[in-house]
Amino acid sequence: MTENGTQQILLPKKVYIGDSAELRCTFNSNSLDLKNFCGNETKTLSLNAFEVPADSQNYIIQNISLSCVGVDYYQLSITFVPWKTGSIHFPVYNVSSNFDSANALTSFTPADQIEIAFEPVEIVSIVEQNQVTGLSPSAPPMLLPGTTYKLYTVLILFVILILLLIRSITKREQIAFYIRNKKLLWKYKKNRRQTIRALDALLKPATKKNPAKNDKEFAEAFQKILRKYLEVRFEYPFTKTVTSEFMKAFHTIFGGTEDFASLMSEQKENACIKMTGLFTRSDYVRYSSTARLSDAKRADIIEESKECIGELEGNNV
Repeated sequence: MTENGTQQILLPKKVYIGDSAELRCTFNSNSLDLKNFCGNETKTLSLNAFEVPADSQNYIIQNISLSCVGVDYYQLSITFVPWKTGSIHFPVYNVSSNFDSANALTSFTPADQIEIAFEPVEIVSIVEQNQVTGLSPSAPPMLLPGTTYKLYTVLILFVILILLLIRSITKREQIAFYIRNKKLLWKYKKNRRQTIRALDALLKPATKKNPAKNDKEFAEAFQKILRKYLEVRFEYPFTKTVTSEFMKAFHTIFGGTEDFASLMSEQKENACIKMTGLFTRSDYVRYSSTARLSDAKRADIIEESKECIGELEGNNV
């Protein structure tokens, strides 16, 4: 009995000469012998179970297998290589001839044979396929390889730049204040470093390029260094201010009110007083004929002036 309801599929759909292809045929059968023979395994079937011999000149059959794909549903697979174009007709295949009659559960007559009939299989010619479809000329790429990510990167950077530009416009006053403040802090740090270096140089041993200074020259050089420092630090003309006007100058710098201490910390107020005292002492050395400065006193004056600078550069105004 030939099985009806057979469905077949060719893999791949387009098969060319010399390609390995697989023809899958699914069929339904409630045969107990078929169920006993196949079980849950994939069985390799005989290549000689066709009703008539296969045409080995037009194709070569490599393998035939049978597997259970559902309740009473089976799949017969034929793996083959075609050697001609056009239609290939496989002969009817007798599945029952693979059963071992000694182990058969039922006795069956030739009318009960499980036979599979196949539909023709079309083999495609590469030359004919190209003539039908035509080979379309290759289109040039829209973008050079690898440039897509570069374009996205440039676009993202451009958007970020626009956002930063908009923010800088809306926050220009804050940005300008920040820049001015940074420049001012850098100016103060540089002024302090140069002043400390110049004060330390006054205590270095005498050389040909830097001969020893007498007391009056030392006091004059000391005042010149500190006056320059104060003028840069507070933007006030200390180079032209006499010592007796120093406290008034500090009073003006830190607020210009009578309540002097309320506008500055006690630490800075003491630094201003000590700084004025240093200028008073150095004035005495400069203009007195009897005043003298030992090396120890010079070192004390330099150290005390550096302490005053450190207190004036503190965070509290």
